[in-house]
Amino acid sequence: MNKQYEEVEIKRIAEFHHSLNHCPIHLFGLRRDAEGDYKFTYSVGSMLDELGVSIKPSPGTSLHDLYAKELIEKWTDSLEKAFSGMTQTANINLGVRSIHTTIYPVTGNTQDVLEVVGTSYIATNRETEHTDAQSLKKFKQLFNHALEAIVLCRSNMEIAEVNDRACQLLQLSKEELVGIGADQFFVGSGKEVIRKKWKEVLNGKKIEGEFRYKTPDGLVKEIEYSCEKDVVDDLHVTVLKDVTDQKLTEQKLLKAEALNVVGELAAGVAHEIRNPLTSLKGFVQLIQNQTDEFDQYLTIILTEVDRIEHIIKEFLVLSKSNSQNFVMSCVTDIINDTVDLLNTQAIMKNIEIKKELENQIPLIFCDPLQLKQVFINFLKNAIEASAVGDCVEINMKVSQNKEFLQVQIRDYGCGMDETVMKKIGKPFFTTKDEGTGLGLMVSTNIIKHHNGRLDVKSKKGKGTMFTINIPIQ
Repeated sequence: MNKQYEEVEIKRIAEFHHSLNHCPIHLFGLRRDAEGDYKFTYSVGSMLDELGVSIKPSPGTSLHDLYAKELIEKWTDSLEKAFSGMTQTANINLGVRSIHTTIYPVTGNTQDVLEVVGTSYIATNRETEHTDAQSLKKFKQLFNHALEAIVLCRSNMEIAEVNDRACQLLQLSKEELVGIGADQFFVGSGKEVIRKKWKEVLNGKKIEGEFRYKTPDGLVKEIEYSCEKDVVDDLHVTVLKDVTDQKLTEQKLLKAEALNVVGELAAGVAHEIRNPLTSLKGFVQLIQNQTDEFDQYLTIILTEVDRIEHIIKEFLVLSKSNSQNFVMSCVTDIINDTVDLLNTQAIMKNIEIKKELENQIPLIFCDPLQLKQVFINFLKNAIEASAVGDCVEINMKVSQNKEFLQVQIRDYGCGMDETVMKKIGKPFFTTKDEGTGLGLMVSTNIIKHHNGRLDVKSKKGKGTMFTINIPIQ
């Protein structure tokens, strides 16, 4: 819970004030001045003292003003646990009457418990079953307006009730959810894991975890859950939280950190290697010019030296991407130059490069050489991934909101499965025998420093499409 939740719930309770004022259920809030010293922050509904006299405590009233010290001591353990962040239930017998209380912690932005809110009622033992039903009904009215997605389950994991926020999160109606087993949302070995964890819930332990959920319209969500026992008699609460955006942000931060680390190392490593490499290459060429002996081996050495130089160049591009030479440029010209450069390689594989470039594309503020490097990397990858006789498509247009220039490079080659998709862009990861694993990382870094975005879609055996979005300024 958070401050926003607290304000909304208090407002809801205020709206219910008139109708609840004469109900046998008491809605209250308590703050904690010290252990055993609790004061009301608000109080709505019928409340009785130990003698059965109706009372209406005002904000600031202490529990000691209403109940005996011995009775409060019976509540202290549950209240202290609630102020430590745990939902609690308590049953106190008073002869022919019993006080049943459910308490929920309310946290602030720092996750400290600011106060507790709860429901309680006093009933004769003969009326307990009837009043429990009334309490549950009123509880449903309150929890249905909560900001969290809440699911109430029976001990066999059958869903007994859900609130509106849970329906929104799972994109299912109450009728579709109530009565089914909660373990149905877990797949494979996850079902067995959650069943084992559920036994811990029934033993009084709070459990937490995550699962991946696919909505009816095909959207995949990452959902966190936490479960506790007996929030209401024989019903156990599960709170759900959509953390999909949070997970995506974490992945982006990790990738950005990897780019920064490699970028910092790139310049120093590249310069340290380039100087002795130049000398080595010169001496090998000198020996090759002076004798034909060992020519085959010397040629292999020169080829490998050229390969090392290529890796160094990509490192330098990565390290210099923060100091680009930005000018207003025509991306159409950059793409045409790229196609002219790689068309020979495409013709050798009998691959046709199809261009569909929208007319009247505005100039964009970019580094044309760096952007050309991006297009070369993606177009070269598309050609290499394609089979003989295939085609590669390059499409360019302005986005519908006129904010981005979109360039799509698509092939119909081997494609990538989900495992490979998760690894692309990581340093030195490549699926090609002679690849360096730096091309896509370099391209990603260049696009990032253009304030752009890269989207990748691929399917095994169906091909891959890279979509580059560059802001139009």
